[in-house]
Amino acid sequence: MLLVYPPVSRSPEPPIGLARLSGWLRSGGVEARCIDLNQEGLDYLLALSGSEEVGAPRSTDARGLRMATALRESRTYENFDRYSRAVGEVSKTMRELSSRAGAIVSLGDYRDPSLSPLRKSDLIRSAEGFEGNVFFPLFEKRLPPEIRRCASSGSETTIGISVCYLSQALSAFALCGYVRRAFSSSRIILGGGLITSWLACGQLEEDETFDGLVDALLPGPGEASLAAYLGLCEVRLDAAPVFEDFRELPYFAPSKILPYNFAYGCPWKRCSFCPEAAEGMPYISKDRGAAAREIRELAESESPALFHFTDNEVAPAYLRDLASSPPGAPWYGFARFSDFLLDSSACERLAASGCVMLQLGLESADQGVLEALGKGTRIEEIDRILKNLEAASIAVYLYVLFGTPAEDRDSALRTRDFIASRAQRIGFLNLALFNLPASGKEAGELETTDFYDGDLSLYSEFRHPKGWGRAEARAFLEKDFLSVPELRAIARRTPPVFTSNHAPFFLPRMGCGGDQRG
Repeated sequence: MLLVYPPVSRSPEPPIGLARLSGWLRSGGVEARCIDLNQEGLDYLLALSGSEEVGAPRSTDARGLRMATALRESRTYENFDRYSRAVGEVSKTMRELSSRAGAIVSLGDYRDPSLSPLRKSDLIRSAEGFEGNVFFPLFEKRLPPEIRRCASSGSETTIGISVCYLSQALSAFALCGYVRRAFSSSRIILGGGLITSWLACGQLEEDETFDGLVDALLPGPGEASLAAYLGLCEVRLDAAPVFEDFRELPYFAPSKILPYNFAYGCPWKRCSFCPEAAEGMPYISKDRGAAAREIRELAESESPALFHFTDNEVAPAYLRDLASSPPGAPWYGFARFSDFLLDSSACERLAASGCVMLQLGLESADQGVLEALGKGTRIEEIDRILKNLEAASIAVYLYVLFGTPAEDRDSALRTRDFIASRAQRIGFLNLALFNLPASGKEAGELETTDFYDGDLSLYSEFRHPKGWGRAEARAFLEKDFLSVPELRAIARRTPPVFTSNHAPFFLPRMGCGGDQRG
């Protein structure tokens, strides 16, 4: 089976979903090969600088290519201004090169002015016009030998395409169109986070084939549905991820990041704004002993400089295991403001285990808003946890959400003031405006309109019950929140484009963090 990760999304590390599926398939005796066309595609586009395929060489092309190399060098991360310029130059070069082919591509996005990934008809059009996709020459070069290699085993070739983000959708369907035309006997199946959401929210039916383009849509973690589809009976459910096919790829990071997940879904799943709650996805966790063994083995076999635990939340049980049995490399990931972190000694043990940063969802510092959102957290406990993490030298990447139905200007001001008064405890900020899940409970209680023009949109626009809509929240964020010097300084040192993926490299504990000018 051939597993493919299509362009475009941020690319600091291998795709954990494909690594998981590859390990699982191999444990059942199924030959599996992975291709990260996302990373290969970004490098392909940058390598076109000055080539005949895109026209005459330009000085900005050469500089963008040099800056792409710089994003893989530790010294770039010693100065935040130098790093930001590198990210900006690479994105600029990619936009210029892709625009000559009629698209707009950056380090984390793919847009086509004539096609929307939120319209099923446009996805089919992308497949029909696959030769117009910026990455088609790469598809045409890379896929045939891999597909023939799979076919040589004597079984029908199955190609699984993982579509995790909206920014991958148009290229994924162009890829489907090419495969269907060039290798008509191959089976094409689609999975990944975006496909799962479309199915769970009712935008797509389980038997959708996009006019015969694909053979099956497989939602969720993939193992169970893929086992049923392929007719596999005996496959290890505790198989470890396999990164063999990704080892030689030069990801955009100064040293090797290895992703790992302990579970699928969210163990809390009570936040009213969360897509996990709206979609009703189950929480499926890995045996703790097996997880500990896998991490130790991966640390030895892959020698990562940094583990990225990709769970929606690394549950307290796994945090305890990490604290008592260090993974063998520095690490970071999402966590809740849980009781475990209220224990200062627990935070110290986490730091000793290699934890350099935790991503934490504050959302709001107004207790009434937190209760309305179903966060299950209290402001005084959040305050204690921030103190504990600061004392343990664990950086905080804080997530804040403005414009929720329960918020108004006064509660937004309380959030601003809470964060500003604790600015020294917060390393980085993710500032977002609320999107209402179209299939969530709140959507049925509010006056809504279409958020995007398309039949595959996962979100709805709504009339805010307190007159605190997106326009008001955005204006507050720009004029009131970011006007505070302490908050503006945090926002300015948050890495552009790569955000939390690169944030650990600006921390002294990682050894390459230097001047972080605000």
